[in-house]
Amino acid sequence: MKSWRSMALVLVVLSALLLLAAACGGDDEEGDGAPTATDADGASPAGGGEVELELAAQNTSYDTDELTAEAGADVKLSFQNKDNAVQHNFSLYETEESEEPLFEGDITTGPETTTYEFTAPSDPGTYHFHCDIHPAAMQGDFIVE
Repeated sequence: MKSWRSMALVLVVLSALLLLAAACGGDDEEGDGAPTATDADGASPAGGGEVELELAAQNTSYDTDELTAEAGADVKLSFQNKDNAVQHNFSLYETEESEEPLFEGDITTGPETTTYEFTAPSDPGTYHFHCDIHPAAMQGDFIVE
């Protein structure tokens, strides 16, 4: 009788360890090179969390046309305006045709670096970002996963 209890306890502990190992596993595949939202430790947050992104403006263009974040994440976007005496910003919209921003960053005159803080949309999908001063030349997709 005692050996059955011991065996049952061992099976419960092993099952718990297997579940824990499966929950902590991840996908180690490389992405497509687009900047991806990560937390301070470099890991993607699960269902929100805090993410840090970088975006630079130079020669009236962004250095990337795609940013990615988890749905509902608290985003800290380090925005570097490298254009001397030129104004730029980052604003997030539901679509390219939208007139009301989901987030509107302050306009900076370069060279200057600022950090924009906002919450990523809670619904996964592709959103639009652009510079409010140069919307046709400076734009991209903000992908929410």
